[in-house]
Amino acid sequence: MNGITSTFFGGVILFPFIVTVLFLIIMRRMGKAPASVIGLAADVTTPFLFLTVYVASRTIIGEGTGVYIIGAAIIIAIARIVMERVKVKEFQIAPLLRKTWRLYFLVLTVGYILLLLGGVIAKVIDYIT
Repeated sequence: MNGITSTFFGGVILFPFIVTVLFLIIMRRMGKAPASVIGLAADVTTPFLFLTVYVASRTIIGEGTGVYIIGAAIIIAIARIVMERVKVKEFQIAPLLRKTWRLYFLVLTVGYILLLLGGVIAKVIDYIT
């Protein structure tokens, strides 16, 4: 049982988009159109992407990458708040948090893809040399 559980969680950490696909399948079975819940699927996947990018960057780059990931997340949040404050004098917190959370999803997805490609290229170079 422990082997199955660790394999499942290892797969989710390595491939966080399994969560997205499972969420969309569950919502489809509940009768909701996938187009209407794609934002919710991104919201559910974002914490797994944080974990995945951290684990991948620590594996490929080394120790201390978590500080940079957290720092980048804080800088993105501050930038979104400043941009919203300049655009609208009185903004609402919930929509701002939703936009920031989805921006995290996009940034982390790009980071995940770049880390996977970088890791594969590094392993190929190690294999060749």
